Amino acid sequence: MTFGFSDALSLFSSIAAAIIFMSIITARYKQDDFLKALPRKFILGVVIMFISITSMMVAFGTTVYQIFYEKKAYLMLGLVGVSACLPMLLFVASQFSLIWHLFIYSYRPGLFSKPSKRVPDQVIRKVREKMFQSD
Repeated sequence: MTFGFSDALSLFSSIAAAIIFMSIITARYKQDDFLKALPRKFILGVVIMFISITSMMVAFGTTVYQIFYEKKAYLMLGLVGVSACLPMLLFVASQFSLIWHLFIYSYRPGLFSKPSKRVPDQVIRKVREKMFQSD
């Protein structure tokens, strides 16, 4: 039961992450999308990729447990368990700094988005329309 659930979750989440990353690569973005839409999709893709790797390691661990538990090879189970966690830890170590900075710079109030001095988006759109309007 655990193997089936984690294997299906791994398959679903890896396909979803691939689709999200492909949508990032193939879509056309305006300048404003780089502040909101693109970081949101990238963070979502990396989180789903982490879910995929984690569920793949759970499926691998349950398979090894089912094979070696009858043979009383507990040392082998421990070694395989540690080696199963290694890819997940490497992924987290390599991507944590990037995701942290992307999350902080995308969602915290910063230099340009102070609530008291922020210009509404509707005003910016109207000004742009008037500037680029053909005479």
